[in-house]
Amino acid sequence: MSLHDRSLPPARARVLVADDSDVTRAVLRRYLCGAGFEVIEARDGAEAAVGAMREQPAVVITDLEMPVMDGYQLARLLKHDPGTAHIAVVILTSHHEATSRFWGQHAGADAFLTKDELEGRLIETVSALASTSAPPEEMPENPPGNAIEVLARVARHLDEGLMDATLINQVLEVGIRHSGFGSAAQALLELLAQVVDAELLGLAVVDERGLCIHLYRSSDAIRRVDPDSLIAFVADGLGPETPPLSQLQVNGQDQQDENAPMLDLSACTSIDLALRDARGRILVWPRSSEQFAGLPSKLLVKAAPHAGLVLDNVRLADHLLDISIHDGLTRLLNHRAILERLDDEMLRAERYQSELSVVLCDVDRFKAINDAHGHLTGDTILKAFAARLKAGLRSTDLVGRYGGEEFLAILPAASLEAAAAVASRVCRQLIERPVAVPGALREVSVTASFGVASRAEVSGPREIQELIGLADDRLYQAKADGRSCVRP
Repeated sequence: MSLHDRSLPPARARVLVADDSDVTRAVLRRYLCGAGFEVIEARDGAEAAVGAMREQPAVVITDLEMPVMDGYQLARLLKHDPGTAHIAVVILTSHHEATSRFWGQHAGADAFLTKDELEGRLIETVSALASTSAPPEEMPENPPGNAIEVLARVARHLDEGLMDATLINQVLEVGIRHSGFGSAAQALLELLAQVVDAELLGLAVVDERGLCIHLYRSSDAIRRVDPDSLIAFVADGLGPETPPLSQLQVNGQDQQDENAPMLDLSACTSIDLALRDARGRILVWPRSSEQFAGLPSKLLVKAAPHAGLVLDNVRLADHLLDISIHDGLTRLLNHRAILERLDDEMLRAERYQSELSVVLCDVDRFKAINDAHGHLTGDTILKAFAARLKAGLRSTDLVGRYGGEEFLAILPAASLEAAAAVASRVCRQLIERPVAVPGALREVSVTASFGVASRAEVSGPREIQELIGLADDRLYQAKADGRSCVRP
């Protein structure tokens, strides 16, 4: 039976055998016909592709090494073409090779047999695959008529595969080049803007930190966007339990024509991102929904899992960095991090010959608080104290947990007198506002003692140690003077 024999009715028991060896085809025919299958033969991959697209067999059995088109290319073509993707493909080879099996599976093969397994496994394998092979409801028109048309399809599929691989590779490179979530998100949007003709692209991610929205506006966007409406639209699309916005970053065009029409937010197309312990979406407002429905949409769908992987990795890196420099209880900088920042600020102050002061403070009678109210209450006190200390400092100041109930604040460009004034303000606020403790009958009064020192008071190669030592001495002086006071 040849490829030109069109007398057979469509049947799921039809098998196409592609092999350039007459002997091999004869052996396969004998096995398959003996088991009740109808067999079509092809002498090379191109002839097999024409036959598969015209005759719609349930299974194609193909050799690897054939003229015109090999078995890998045939499998890849059949699995990528909508008219033949349902056809099961069995790769048959004369040798065991891990590389051949790996590449055959990635080309789309459903099974991989060696020729010494024919008698034992061929019929069982083909029968199982034929029972699950079902053609699509609508078959594509115009199947290829010759080998040239088949090769043209192969080239087209290979080109599409190359485009997919190029985009995915560049998406993954974003994860290598960018270490922070915000930077990676904006780089991904700039990359996707090269693929999709859209006025606005976005990435929305919800995790324990809240809702983060990153946007990219094209340089020639003409429609206006109302930020509040956009945030509400994105949050609503992510579900009723979406937390409040924690970050909104816009890249690209930042000027909007007040007379321009508003962007239709409902025209958004979204693609879900697979993230660990988070929810995320790619948001697209295309210029033309008809054009986007074609190749750009397919490319985004294929890129989305890899974009999710990149964002997951940078989120994990951000988290690891965060826990490496922040105290787990108070969320202030930890001991190592605050000393590193002090070193940086001292070098900066020396370079620009500017002032710098530090404040070392300690919660008064903290052991007594723990003994009287328990360690959970002590933790609540420390968190409340840390929050009030940070709130009482300037936005340019730095503060960290130095150890236990001790905290170190760095005040760049502040003289000794200015730093003492800041510490005095915080000291008064503590006295005026006791800490509410859950479960306690009354609020707990909390005070602290403060020691202040200035860079101008120290010199020499160990000036950081001397500066902290001076502040520590003054802290102990404040405690000796009755606590709840400041000693510069």
